[in-house]
Amino acid sequence: MDPREPRRTGEDETASLTAAPPVQELGGWLAQLAGSFLMEAVALAIGVFAPDGAPRLANRGMRRLLGGASEPGGVLVRLVSPGFAQLTAAGQRGDAPIYHGILHFGDLRTIAHSLKGEVWRPGEELVILAEFDVVELERVLGEVSALNSKITNLQRRLVSEQRALERSLEQLRDTQSMLVHSEKMNALGKLAAGMAHEINNPLAFVRSNVHTLGESFARLLAAYESLEGAALRGGLGDVTDLAGALREEIDLEFLREDTGDLVKGTLGGLARVQKIVEDLRTFARLDQTEVELSDLRESLESTLAIAGPALKNDGVQVTVEWGELPKLRCKPAELSQVFLNLLINAAQAVACRGRGSGRIVIRARDGACAVTLDFEDNGAGMTADVLGRIFDPFFTTKPVGQGTGLGLTISHKIIVDQHGGTLSARSTPGVGSTLTITLPKELDR
Repeated sequence: MDPREPRRTGEDETASLTAAPPVQELGGWLAQLAGSFLMEAVALAIGVFAPDGAPRLANRGMRRLLGGASEPGGVLVRLVSPGFAQLTAAGQRGDAPIYHGILHFGDLRTIAHSLKGEVWRPGEELVILAEFDVVELERVLGEVSALNSKITNLQRRLVSEQRALERSLEQLRDTQSMLVHSEKMNALGKLAAGMAHEINNPLAFVRSNVHTLGESFARLLAAYESLEGAALRGGLGDVTDLAGALREEIDLEFLREDTGDLVKGTLGGLARVQKIVEDLRTFARLDQTEVELSDLRESLESTLAIAGPALKNDGVQVTVEWGELPKLRCKPAELSQVFLNLLINAAQAVACRGRGSGRIVIRARDGACAVTLDFEDNGAGMTADVLGRIFDPFFTTKPVGQGTGLGLTISHKIIVDQHGGTLSARSTPGVGSTLTITLPKELDR
């Protein structure tokens, strides 16, 4: 006691002791508080079980762990390892736990929860005290957080790669358009010589006819000037004689007939040139929309007119067997490209037959849901290995510099991807090949 403090009297000490609760009451209050707290705890699992595992008493954490085992139709969740039989065989020790370690709870098929705990057996019943491993939970939480971070990074990478793929897709579309254009120009280049010949023929006789017309007009003008001079100089007899002489000299009757033929032939030649230009325009579809209601027969005829000179120069006989074809919603410019590619391939295939022996037969049929076109040739045919690769990009059987290997690839993409149809091939070596196009009547918009 501090000597500076006044000494308490006995009455003061008695009053101080009576003001505090007795130790026995405090202990009972703490025990009641601890019991209430433990019975409602969720992080701790406390339970009393019979030797066969039947629950006698369970706090909230144990009830939550066991789930609906005690409910009708509930899943039986119980202590899996160590089992109750193993714990019962360990005997009774009231002053020490019969088991200390990890307790596994589950439904007898899978282990659902693992807890750190102890098992006591003060009597017949088994007392289980267990807690969830906080350190393990923190570790799992850290792993989950790390996984979430990885998933977020992967999602970002996925978005970035998706954008890159979209850009690549745009580039591929642009490249495809350029390849289509390049292949079309390549095909037109192969046909340029034949088209030039076809245009030069009518232009040659138009030029000749116009030259002849100029000479005939000059003769007529000279005769008229002579007749006019005679009429101004002399009498009627002289004019009459001069007119007869001029008629004989310039052969007026022949000139009248020949001039009519020259004009008719010239107009015919110009009409042929105009038809060639119209076929070129129809083939290129420069004045038409990309998708429209189109006549397949018109497209095929214009393509044949473009390819005709080259086929005729090579001595290839082309036969067309028409059926009644409906108009289809399609891309006529792209289909014309396909028709031209197939004709050029067929013409090159029949070159082995020699000039005048190559034949190409085109058959067009109207079906219930689609229009079918067959391009059949009597060329060298293809083996099964070649037939399986003809639609692969850049695959060609032609010598280097004579083929791009893109004609059938682009044709396949146009028919399948842009029109929802099919392009198939069958071939017999030494006999010939047939490429078949099917176009649905209703284009998927």
